[in-house]
Amino acid sequence: MRNVGIILADMFGQMFNEPKTVHEYFCEGCNNLVKVQVLPILGGPNKGKLEEFKIGCKCQDKALALEIEKNVELLRKERFFRYFNQNSLMNEDIKNATFENYEPTTNLQVDVKDFCMAYAEKFSLEKDPPKNLLIYGDTGIGKTHLAVSILKAVIEKEYSGLFISLPLLLTFIKNTYSKYDESGLTVVDILTKMKEIDLLVLDDLGAEAGSNHDIQKIFELLDSRLGKPTIYTTNLNYEQFIAMFGKRNTSRLLKNTIIIKLDGADYRKKDVNLEEWH
Repeated sequence: MRNVGIILADMFGQMFNEPKTVHEYFCEGCNNLVKVQVLPILGGPNKGKLEEFKIGCKCQDKALALEIEKNVELLRKERFFRYFNQNSLMNEDIKNATFENYEPTTNLQVDVKDFCMAYAEKFSLEKDPPKNLLIYGDTGIGKTHLAVSILKAVIEKEYSGLFISLPLLLTFIKNTYSKYDESGLTVVDILTKMKEIDLLVLDDLGAEAGSNHDIQKIFELLDSRLGKPTIYTTNLNYEQFIAMFGKRNTSRLLKNTIIIKLDGADYRKKDVNLEEWH
């Protein structure tokens, strides 16, 4: 009979065998030196067979880190979109608007869409802030659709954004102490968010006349956005806009603004040039 001490020594010797390196190479994924090592399986049906494993490869670590980074980015985007959905004042029929489902009916409307997509793609507050946009033209040709599409594309880049329908805002302001829908937002809440947001869309200027006091407050708020861009849409021409909002407010709105005319027959985009707004 074998000595118990010898048997135990054999068992522990097998358990603590040093792994044997059978191959080395540089991983193309992580550029690390990888050692392919083998160890015998100590028990079970595969006892004695050599099990192969790799030491030094960081590809799985990098993949995990990338996955975590991707999930964090998605969470940030979800937070920005949740903010947009919870705080915007917009009609239900425009909430699903994107560049993908905007359907231009003329080549000129294709040009408008391309310009808006380029604006969103280049949007950055890191250096020089983008200019404001004023999109004007008849109803039903996609001004609001394109404005929402720009806003969503910018939010995808992890900037904050709000869409505010001016008619809805003015209706809301009529009762300062009311709350907007089930959201619980007050007028002060919305005006504060409009001031602080990275990109604001102010839709349908001129569709509803507010009091001079309300209009003045809104334009003062726009002045206070400190270089942050705003996109405006309106059905009014220049003379109609002045008649509703006054020369001073119109001049303030046009500062650092690109005017875009959108309709089924014509399209132009230029830096501020009042001759182009008619």
